[in-house]
Amino acid sequence: MFYFRDLEYFVLFALIPLAIVWYFLWHKKRQLEIKLTYDPGISSGNVVFTTILGALPYLFIVTSLSLIIISLARPQESNTFKEQFAEGIDIVLTIDISKSMETADFQPNRLEVAKRVVSNFIVGRVDDRIGVVVFAEDAFSYCPLTLDYSLIRELVEGINFKIMPNQGTAIGSAIAVSVNRLIESNAKSKVMILLTDGASNKGQIDPITASLLAADENIKIYCIGIGKKEFTINHPVFGPRKQVSDLDEETLKKIADNTGGLFFRSTDPKNLEVIFSKISSMERTEVKEESYTEVTDLYPEYLKAGIISLLIAFLFMAINFYNPLEG
Repeated sequence: MFYFRDLEYFVLFALIPLAIVWYFLWHKKRQLEIKLTYDPGISSGNVVFTTILGALPYLFIVTSLSLIIISLARPQESNTFKEQFAEGIDIVLTIDISKSMETADFQPNRLEVAKRVVSNFIVGRVDDRIGVVVFAEDAFSYCPLTLDYSLIRELVEGINFKIMPNQGTAIGSAIAVSVNRLIESNAKSKVMILLTDGASNKGQIDPITASLLAADENIKIYCIGIGKKEFTINHPVFGPRKQVSDLDEETLKKIADNTGGLFFRSTDPKNLEVIFSKISSMERTEVKEESYTEVTDLYPEYLKAGIISLLIAFLFMAINFYNPLEG
């Protein structure tokens, strides 16, 4: 940003027109009637040229005075720099890809809706490392903790039911694998978002026991139960059949309570987006900002230009055989 620090000096500009008026209305009339023996205007016959040449010294003097006044006003240029510091959160997204996630009560199915909402959640993060764990009959780390959000979103888009055998839901194993991802983290806050639509019926570790391991490592678990409580499935033999969700809400609530997290139930896609938005607002990275301003004085350049302009004026006076007694 360009500005003048001492604007009051601009009042001196009023003296320049006063000096011009004084010169022409009073000083010019009182000047001595003394002529040089050699009159370049008469000798050359070029009156216009000599008139212009005679006026140039005054033009440069006015320019010089203007530049000197500008330099007195202290022109400055400032640049403000900002630095942001953030201590990010480490987040593991633990996603159920069991067979039941193909249910079409969320169109086109529960998994595809979950993937879209998770992808939008990733876009809203700043300076947070995010990892992904998927689970069905077993669980494995699908993506390590990283700040490469475009890579995470690409991997989330690629999640499908063929990644592992999907006849079962190993919630305990999923929590244990997620804990292993976060156990060596030095982040101020460690969070797991567990998304599932069923009860744990596979795996070598009980979900409640796994949640206590997470609590020991200060890992907060947000549990999201996805799917309607009653929905219709198209059975290949018996046709459309009503089915009741086997989601184990009590276990998921206990998991969340053990770790200081929360349990949410999502019965439609819009509600799932709201849930992730709530979690995002609760687990927000604190960004600290420091700013400093660098000021550069520009008056030396204007002062130099003013002195040069004054020297040029003296030079034109010499070239024009200027008679100080006349002017």
